[in-house]
Amino acid sequence: MRTTFNVYLDLCEVRGWWNVKLHGCLDLDMAFISGHPTREDPREIVLPLQSSDNLSPDCLQHYLQNIKLDDYETNGITLAICDSDTTTVYYKITEGLVDPEPPEVTEVKKVQRFEMMRKRQMNIQGAIQSYKTAKVLDDATRDTIGTVSTD
Repeated sequence: MRTTFNVYLDLCEVRGWWNVKLHGCLDLDMAFISGHPTREDPREIVLPLQSSDNLSPDCLQHYLQNIKLDDYETNGITLAICDSDTTTVYYKITEGLVDPEPPEVTEVKKVQRFEMMRKRQMNIQGAIQSYKTAKVLDDATRDTIGTVSTD
């Protein structure tokens, strides 16, 4: 369960996924996670696993056949393989072979990711500057109040 919690936090807090939910698979006696990588992306299924788990082609096939959401069709699942130090590696597995995205789509996604990170950095820098300004004003106010004489 700790692995599932770590992956859940990684998806929500680090990767910024939307509408992240936990589910149970009774056939496998395992928990899995679903969510949207961005607001526009379709829901994806993520299966948290420990790095010490043994994986085989039969095991992967079993996961693909049993991990499902009601009324939702997916072309695969993402394995979130988590190490004891919470390092997590994500692998997308599908039934059969899937054509890669065209280079133009990959380039657009790369630019969007860069812009999102730049926007986050600007927001953080703005928050730091606001804090510094407020701190300087607060210190100046305290100095002024402390030097006022009452004659």
